Amino acid sequence: MPETLDNFKRQFPDVWEAYEELRDMCDKHGPLDTRTVELIKIAVSSAMGHEGGVIAHVSQAKKAGASPEEINQALLCAMAQAGFPATLASIAAARKHLGS
Repeated sequence: MPETLDNFKRQFPDVWEAYEELRDMCDKHGPLDTRTVELIKIAVSSAMGHEGGVIAHVSQAKKAGASPEEINQALLCAMAQAGFPATLASIAAARKHLGS
């Protein structure tokens, strides 16, 4: 995915910049702190079956102070929406990056 993302950024720099601005505005609009926003993004990425998103947002959530228990709860909360197989795959991806 990083190579694909890098190619997208090079091919469509204006679109990437606009996306980043929108994403940042959505992240900062309202009372949620960065840790909570990243936990939500973990759950959404899990529900979508997007392993790369899970990995990226586990990293960001850890930087924002989220504990492994909070990250695991976010993944479990996604289970009803995503289905059990997608949740298991996301838990496996998160574990690789949590060191457990």
